[in-house]
Amino acid sequence: MKRSTLIKHVGTLAILMFTFGVMAQNPPSPYVRYDSNVTAPDTTDYVTFKTGGTTMGYYALPDPVYHPTYVSTGTLTGGFVWNWTNPTHPGTAATFNKPGAANYVEITYPVAGAYVINVAEQAPAGFGSCADPSPTVMNVSVIAPPTFTISAPALGATCGDQAAQAISVAIVENVPANWAAYAFQVTEEIDEIDINDAVINNGTETVIHNYTTASKLKTLGGTSPNFTWSFNTAPLTVNNGHRTRYVYRFKKAADAPGAAAHGVISAITQKSDYILPGIANLNTYPFASGNAQVVINSGVAEITYIVNPVPSTGPIYHIPNQYAY
Repeated sequence: MKRSTLIKHVGTLAILMFTFGVMAQNPPSPYVRYDSNVTAPDTTDYVTFKTGGTTMGYYALPDPVYHPTYVSTGTLTGGFVWNWTNPTHPGTAATFNKPGAANYVEITYPVAGAYVINVAEQAPAGFGSCADPSPTVMNVSVIAPPTFTISAPALGATCGDQAAQAISVAIVENVPANWAAYAFQVTEEIDEIDINDAVINNGTETVIHNYTTASKLKTLGGTSPNFTWSFNTAPLTVNNGHRTRYVYRFKKAADAPGAAAHGVISAITQKSDYILPGIANLNTYPFASGNAQVVINSGVAEITYIVNPVPSTGPIYHIPNQYAY
C-alpha cells in the first residue's frame, strides 16, 4: 500500500478545498492534499494559462517510514529524491524545476490543455535505491484566462424619468461551477449637468457591488464554461429639474494591487499567481464591451445614461393690442 501522496498547490483557494482534519505544519499552508486516491484521482487541478507558460509549485508528501518527523518539523532524510514526470500532455511537455526542498517542485505548463503529472519517491543506495513502482498521479487542466463581456441596453427614450436598466455580464472560463468566482467592483455616479454636459451638482462615485479577492462573486447563472451575472441600475430619475447623468463603471477589485490594470480576477487566476513564498503579482484580465453602450476607458468599462427634464413651455408673447392704439 502506498504511504505517501501528492500535495498540490492551491494558493489562496486553500480554504475552499475539502478539509482533511487540522492543517499540518508541513507541507506549509496554503498547500493541501490534492485527492484521496493517489493513483487514480478523479479531481482536476485547474491552472490559468499565461503568456510564456504558467509555473505552479507542488509538494509530494514523503513516506512516513523514512521521514518520520517531516510533518512536525519538515525534516527529510538525506539522499531521497522525488522523480517528477509528465507522461501525458497536450503536445508540449511540462518542465520541472526543483529550487527548494527535495520533495518540492515547480512545474511550468507551456501551453493550454490537459496534463497528467506523476511523482515517485526513490530511496538512496543505503536504503536499496528502491523507487516507488506506482507513482502518485495528478490531473492538471491548463485553461485560457476568463473573458468578461459587459452589455447594457440603450435607452428607448431620454425625456423624463426612465426605468432602471439591466446591465449583464457574460463570463467564459472553463471551470466547474463550484470553482467559478470573480473579483471586481461596480461603481455608480449621478451628476446633474447643464445643456453643455458641464456639471452643475457633482455626485459622489460610490461602490454598489464590491467583490474583493477575498469574497468574490460566486452566485452566477449559466453553466460551465458560460456563466452570467446581471444587476439593475437605479431608476433613472431627473433630479431637481436638471439633466441627470448616471455613470456605471466596472473596475478592478478594491483590494487588487495598485499597479494592477483594471479587469477581473478569478479564483483560478488568483491561485495561478501563487508561487512560494506567496503571490508577488496579481494579474487582472480585461473587461470587454458587448455593445456600443459599454465603453472601455483606460481599462474601466463605463455605461452612461442621461435623462432630460421635460421642457416647460412659457407664456406666449405678442404685440399688444394697445401698441398702435
